[in-house]
Amino acid sequence: MPDSPLPGKSLVARLEQRYHHSELARLIRWMKGKLLPWPLYLFLCGLVLGGLLYLHDYRYSHLYAVRFDGTEVGVVRNVEKVEQYLADLTARCSSLYRMELYPEQEITLIREYRPGESDDVEAVKDALKQRLSFLTDAVMVTVDGVPVAPVSTAEGVKQVEEAICLSFVSSGEGVELLEVDLSEKISGLGCTVSPDLVRSPEEIACLLTRQQPEQELLVASRETIISRDGRNREADWNGPEVHVRSVEQVTVEEQVSFSTSYTYSSQLYLGESRVLTPGKNGLQVATYRVIRENGVERSKETVSNRVLVEPVTRVVEKGTKKRFGWPVSGGGRISQRFHGSHRGIDIAAPLNTAVLAAESGTVVYSGWGDSQGNYIVIRHDAYYTVYLHNCKNLVSVGQSVSRGQTIARLGSTGKSTGPHLHFEIRRRIGPSWGYWNTHPAINPLQFF
Repeated sequence: MPDSPLPGKSLVARLEQRYHHSELARLIRWMKGKLLPWPLYLFLCGLVLGGLLYLHDYRYSHLYAVRFDGTEVGVVRNVEKVEQYLADLTARCSSLYRMELYPEQEITLIREYRPGESDDVEAVKDALKQRLSFLTDAVMVTVDGVPVAPVSTAEGVKQVEEAICLSFVSSGEGVELLEVDLSEKISGLGCTVSPDLVRSPEEIACLLTRQQPEQELLVASRETIISRDGRNREADWNGPEVHVRSVEQVTVEEQVSFSTSYTYSSQLYLGESRVLTPGKNGLQVATYRVIRENGVERSKETVSNRVLVEPVTRVVEKGTKKRFGWPVSGGGRISQRFHGSHRGIDIAAPLNTAVLAAESGTVVYSGWGDSQGNYIVIRHDAYYTVYLHNCKNLVSVGQSVSRGQTIARLGSTGKSTGPHLHFEIRRRIGPSWGYWNTHPAINPLQFF
């Protein structure tokens, strides 16, 4: 800034000193004791007084013009007030931003002769407050040479790298970090930027790892604390990616699944089974070497495991006994299979061939139906078996029959195109037969 008036003696004292050494003073001393005409004496006094007034007005009309990047914003008489206000404003903003700031604009104070003008310190202060912006010396964080964002110090670059590496490391009991590597090179370049652009190392780490910060990261803007989140910085950020490879040793307690073994029994039907010995999981302490990339598991290798509790094998007994026997003596031939609306199988055989009970049970129906002809329904616990188109029924309702017993003679009664047995198996629903559509049909061939 330009020189301001030097502190020293008062204006009157300086004038007295200059007057004492001036030609006028010497003339007055010479004239002492000499008689002058009154008009001349008065003239000389007026001349001296006018000179003093002119000198005072000349010096009082010199003010300091304050310019902001070359544009004048006001004039002041006391330059110290402007300098002190500028220093206080810079210090206050530096405290809010927590970094050293300096004005971005060039501010000059030049002493000029400005007759008829008066100083207005408050107007100059208001102009500085409204128009002044600041810069700071920072360090630009780069990833493989690509600029990302500035931090306040060179130490912040190291903190960015550390935060990136730790952001993908697993935490918790039993996790030991063996090594962590960052594929990209994180470095810093000196720069001068607005303090609004400076970010914390944690914020830059979140930006590079595409993670959300744990809390709002706040920065100061002039005299107000505001949030950067309003700028939606991450939503459309398309900066460089980073890749962190970590190797961890993870020790956990985990279950050991039990195995299952099978035995076979002719006392149970095919498809039936029962558990002889319930299984029980064991417990072991396992140690794994886990390699992750950006927190995603890429490989997992078992280092060791120690069984704490042995698992108990589950033993299951399966049946080998056929649930139903073939209902036609001599076998016959399947002429139509289970499909669509045909809810059983047709077995063609010679007329009067013996029709056999597929399983022991109780006859719940033995009679005639227009479509079915002579037919029989036998209940077997959870199932019903149905025998249609018989030439003759040989059993009656309520009669108990044995597996393989002859219950009818094969025929072609009802709606039939030739001698055959229409055989159905239905799952029992409810306490009584009622009508067979009440009970779901099952493909008989799955039992043979």
